[in-house]
Amino acid sequence: MTGEDSPVVDLELLRASARGFLAERGEKESVEDLAAMDWTGLLVDESAGGAGWRPVEACVVAEELGRALDRSAWLGTAVAAAAVASASDGEAHRWLPDLLSGAATAGVVIGGAARVPRGDEIDILIMLSDTGIRLIEAAAVGKRWFDDDLLDVTRPVWRFDIRDVGGVTIGAPERSAQLADMARLLVTADSLGAVSMTLSRLTEYLKERRAFGAPIASFQAVQHRLVDLLVFEVKARAIVMKAARAVAAGSDQAPALAATAHAFVAQKGVAAVDECMQLSGGIGFTWEYPLHHELRRVFANSHLFGTARSSRTHLAKVCGW
Repeated sequence: MTGEDSPVVDLELLRASARGFLAERGEKESVEDLAAMDWTGLLVDESAGGAGWRPVEACVVAEELGRALDRSAWLGTAVAAAAVASASDGEAHRWLPDLLSGAATAGVVIGGAARVPRGDEIDILIMLSDTGIRLIEAAAVGKRWFDDDLLDVTRPVWRFDIRDVGGVTIGAPERSAQLADMARLLVTADSLGAVSMTLSRLTEYLKERRAFGAPIASFQAVQHRLVDLLVFEVKARAIVMKAARAVAAGSDQAPALAATAHAFVAQKGVAAVDECMQLSGGIGFTWEYPLHHELRRVFANSHLFGTARSSRTHLAKVCGW
């Protein structure tokens, strides 16, 4: 095995291990068992108690969590741990151990979009903006409410009014921009996982379901639509992983690639799951069938850290257009 092959094999081993673990884990909402796998520390240097700065591995884990429709606040907690790890000793000592162990959870806000999964349970908010990183204790936020527009039944989203909440500045604008890119990539990978699970289940269903004496999957018109969905999945994974590697390396291209990945999946992910619903026939519209959970998840993700349009605007900005 060559050195060039090793990272690929390691990522596939990580993917298989994560998928097996999450299949046994079931529908838990706690972050603590994920922390026991060191997943909350995937963006924290080893010197601070984390697993190292590992954006690529974090995206693989995020995809598998999305595939399993994870119900926890892992994403916000992992990004918050990275933010707090680079803060002053006081804030780091206060929050980092609990974030890494899963005893505390967090949400992330980019710009003014204060939408937070499991926002009724988190301990802190990390706000990423052009002026730097701000830490806000959730208890200090006077107004929060359930987001009726994003009906993610697996991971409820809450809105926060943080306009008059001060908080503590814990990071510079450059670090804020880097973590914002990372947060967009993680939520994009989560959506990719949900799409991948939907397509995998659909393919197996169409192989078994028969019409006119033949499996539905054998019909050419259906095959063409399945191929289009597979092409989307492969393209999405390629741009997410390329962007993650750029972030890991500190490349100047990282902001543009992260914005491209987020815009691409945020725009087309919902349509991909909807296409799976159409191909599933009547069962795809039923409450008992899990497909609507993935549709809600991908739709909610496309609004957490901005939209496809806002990411295209951000892409134009970082490219100087």
